[in-house]
Amino acid sequence: MRLLGPPSVERDGTPVAPDTRKAIALLAYLAVTGQAQGRDRLAALLWPEADQERARGALRRTLSALRVVLGGEHLATDGLKVALDPTSLDCDVLRFRELLAGGRLADAAKAYTGDLLAGFALKECIEYEEWQAREAEALRRELAGTLERLAQEERDHARAIAHAERWLALDPMHEPAHRALIRLHGRAGDRAAAMRQYRECVRVLDRELGVAPLPETTALARAVEAGEPEPQVRGSAAPDVNERVGDLYTLHGDYAKAIASYGAALVGRSPADRAAIEHKLADVYHRQGEWVEAEKHYRAALRGVEDTARRARVTADWALAAHRRGDRIRAVRLAEEALTLARRAKDDRALAQTHNILGILGGDRGHLEESVKIAERIGDAPAKVAALNNLALALAREGQLERAITLTRDALTASAAIGDRHREAALHNNLADLLHRTGRKSEAMRALKRAVTIFAEVGEDAGREPEVWKLVAW
Repeated sequence: MRLLGPPSVERDGTPVAPDTRKAIALLAYLAVTGQAQGRDRLAALLWPEADQERARGALRRTLSALRVVLGGEHLATDGLKVALDPTSLDCDVLRFRELLAGGRLADAAKAYTGDLLAGFALKECIEYEEWQAREAEALRRELAGTLERLAQEERDHARAIAHAERWLALDPMHEPAHRALIRLHGRAGDRAAAMRQYRECVRVLDRELGVAPLPETTALARAVEAGEPEPQVRGSAAPDVNERVGDLYTLHGDYAKAIASYGAALVGRSPADRAAIEHKLADVYHRQGEWVEAEKHYRAALRGVEDTARRARVTADWALAAHRRGDRIRAVRLAEEALTLARRAKDDRALAQTHNILGILGGDRGHLEESVKIAERIGDAPAKVAALNNLALALAREGQLERAITLTRDALTASAAIGDRHREAALHNNLADLLHRTGRKSEAMRALKRAVTIFAEVGEDAGREPEVWKLVAW
């Protein structure tokens, strides 16, 4: 099965042509998920408008047709589940991920021949379309990370530059890829090419986003042009295992475990690293609606911290917590302080976050649109998801429901790629409200069911669920 690019299937070297697009979609879903799927699940996924009996009948007919074209092999079915036999399956998506897992980055990059199911769509199957978009985006992110590492680690200048150019082609507005090319051309001794790349970066960002490059991009270009050493980028210490585990638990919604992991990570850390972990702890308590605990950790995250950008990000989050508690005066004061700090620091991540918070507090589309622009430019996916969601809510209040639906679906695709289950559930919930308002009640119910399913799995203390479920904007 070739699914990277337009889908195609061969059996024993001979092309196989399933008789319907639903059959191709079924094969792709079984191959990529890599596990047996319930018949009811597949029927609802591929025939969402049909009642259960008709949908299951359509699934039976599709499976029967597939058995014919596959020679009675490769499909394993019973009364409840359907699966592909993994021992007889060669799928390029699985091979790409196996190569990545084995550390064979160059081979993995070669195996990626196009986006997942390029040009293929089932427009009447919204949940399938969402799954396909999520998987395609996740695979693109995996390819981008692979190309970034190859560009950094490849010793041959020409090959490193080729990897960086392919990385940039995935997103021409991604500044880290522009910087990689500027740096590589400089190291290869081609200052003219480095400066052409910088000018291309300036042109693209100005045309698409109306912004200038980040200061670090300009500083790098100037150093390369002058033949000076590359400027060093300051960074914080790498997180320890407990902190990384806490991050994963937070994304999965296991908040009690996240708090325990972050608590373990605090032991023996430097004041600067402790501040970063305290900020993460505050975020977990914020998600649960435990405002007193959240504020305690926001204070701890600011204690003794001189980094202006970090102070801006913590203060912005604290502003939203104050807003959630109903203290609007304090929330506005903190948000304005955060904006002042972010501008002073000239830190785009802090600016994206602060504009997002100000947009929530004032319902100001201008702040939210600015947050989306900045987040896209710097490649900050969580900030982009937040700003898209909040911009959609603002548009919905103005009655622009179709655009709000589009933005919410864009946010859902990006959120699913990040893996933040709590926020993915909130987006499904918001989408359900929007669809209901436009009269699309069956679509709204499907979105609501997906929200409920995820919400029910987030958090461990049933007493906290009402607060957890209140997440709408962030």
